[in-house]
Amino acid sequence: MEDKRPKIGIALGSGGERGLSHIGVLKVLEENDIPIDFIAGASAGSIVGAYYALNKEIKSLNEKIIQLTKKDLVKLIDVASPKRALISGHKIENFLKELIRDSSFSDLQIPLTIIATNMSTGKETHIREGKLIDAMRASISLPGILPPAKINDNLFLDGGIVNPTPVDVVKNMGADIVIGVDLTMNQPVKIKNPNIVDTLMRSFEILRTRTTELNIGKTNTNTIIIQTNKAKIIDTYKFYDHKFITEGEETAKKYLPQIMKSIQDWKK
Repeated sequence: MEDKRPKIGIALGSGGERGLSHIGVLKVLEENDIPIDFIAGASAGSIVGAYYALNKEIKSLNEKIIQLTKKDLVKLIDVASPKRALISGHKIENFLKELIRDSSFSDLQIPLTIIATNMSTGKETHIREGKLIDAMRASISLPGILPPAKINDNLFLDGGIVNPTPVDVVKNMGADIVIGVDLTMNQPVKIKNPNIVDTLMRSFEILRTRTTELNIGKTNTNTIIIQTNKAKIIDTYKFYDHKFITEGEETAKKYLPQIMKSIQDWKK
């Protein structure tokens, strides 16, 4: 008789380039045969979450990302009209399409919820159907940086505004044990002569951190929060800096005993 195991969900939080840490965390879980049954992702977490839910492996995404150079990332920046945002996002969207192809939620191997913020109502929106690219683009619509994304007749902003580390969403999807990857910056940042991007980024970081503190404070004993952001970094678009993948791996390894204990305790 097969040993009964708990359903395990993972919440992949928002955090710009720190979202690369999700790759490192998932690599460690894979290497230790810890299965993922549910995924919820906000902002950067929606990208890694969609890729993993679609392919059920993270190695290929890791290989794609570590090949990216600063020059490659610069090519993804297309300046928008000043009245809308700093970046139009068309090239970023095309890059994401290369990662997940023309896939829909119906193509996923693991149930996925992508978090976005309804611009009109200000409410948290859980996207679970339609084209993955539409949901991802909505979830990464960082105010001031990327224009709001339109789905049907609604405009959406970054999911990190309302739920930066969506552990409650994964729990409600049916997870017995929830692993939350929290990328909010809980350390002071040295700032000198901030430009408009620095100001926008820092304002958003403060908002995400306060919201995460409130949400995580409501979690129970079957929730493990992995906090990976040791670096005091404010630049949210250095995706060519792959040290965050390594940091995700190193941090996840430290949490492995706690994760394994939660699984064993659940079986008792």
